[in-house]
Amino acid sequence: MKMALMIQINIPEYRKIEIKNAVLLALQNSNAFSLPVKIKAVARSFPNIRLIPFSKHMRCFHLSYNQMITFVESKDACTDFYANKNLYYIYYNDVDASVTTSNRYRWNIAHELGHILLKHHVNNQKTRIFRSSLTDTEYNELEAEADYFAQLILVPHAVLIGFKVDTYRTIRYMCKISDPAAKRRFYEYSIWKKHINPNDFYDSKLFSLFYSFIFKRECKNCGAMLIQRYGKYCPICGKKTLQWGDGKMIYPKMETYDNGKLKRCPKCDNEETEIEGNFCQICSNYLVNECMNENCSNCGKVLPTNARFCPVCGGDSLFFNNDILKIWNYSTSSRINSFINIPDGEEEDELPFI
Repeated sequence: MKMALMIQINIPEYRKIEIKNAVLLALQNSNAFSLPVKIKAVARSFPNIRLIPFSKHMRCFHLSYNQMITFVESKDACTDFYANKNLYYIYYNDVDASVTTSNRYRWNIAHELGHILLKHHVNNQKTRIFRSSLTDTEYNELEAEADYFAQLILVPHAVLIGFKVDTYRTIRYMCKISDPAAKRRFYEYSIWKKHINPNDFYDSKLFSLFYSFIFKRECKNCGAMLIQRYGKYCPICGKKTLQWGDGKMIYPKMETYDNGKLKRCPKCDNEETEIEGNFCQICSNYLVNECMNENCSNCGKVLPTNARFCPVCGGDSLFFNNDILKIWNYSTSSRINSFINIPDGEEEDELPFI
């Protein structure tokens, strides 16, 4: 149960690791790899957890708001645990405008979910986590752990590092949390950023889980939908018109082996390409798409099979140069000449995680 301000509790490192593992479990269980984290969907992804808004319970049992507060003993949220059925009921406030408009309800749900996944009810044999049923030390420790869980799942630092986060307002907007919470989280994020460990398992795992979210790109010129970490050029139309977001067009790719070599030659239709070397043994066509600009740092590296241009330098790809790929049909009136709105707070080569 989320209560008022508590004394500062230092969570042991071994316990922090266990809480981080619980966060990874929750995210992977729900495939919630975008911001703001869909915390309701995360909770509902567990079959033994029920989310009950105050308004629904009040309507079903003909309760006033004050009666509801008396029932749950909190203006924020609480959880009832039914051990015989292994069921959890999370009651959360969706009535008080100060809670809903500030997004505090999201933190409250995450906090209660933390209690559940950290087995606070089970380990302490409690139907509810009450201050009156525990010692002050026990209660404060459980509350601190649940808050730490909420902090980690709603404000994942290793995801924010891929964006330009230079103020608490960005965190408030991206993570959809309250103003006071955003200010605290921004302070903690700023400290974390100064001491990043690229080999940290938890942060690296988070970065990989959210990779497609961090690096999704939309081309404002050709509408391409891309996952692109490096380069500011669109590989489809070659324009500097990328922004962060979801594109509308998926340009078809050709099937390849793991090394990027085509399984079928597009010129002679030879399908016996699983041999040594990158040339077709029938027509000598080169079967790996690469950047052709010798002065480009990306030269010689494998490009997607639908890439007409190098995303790093904007030069022609080998497949486009060899007429394997045709130019896409675009209107010159819709061309945009500037690189816009990719929230790349860190330069691509400076991001700490692979």
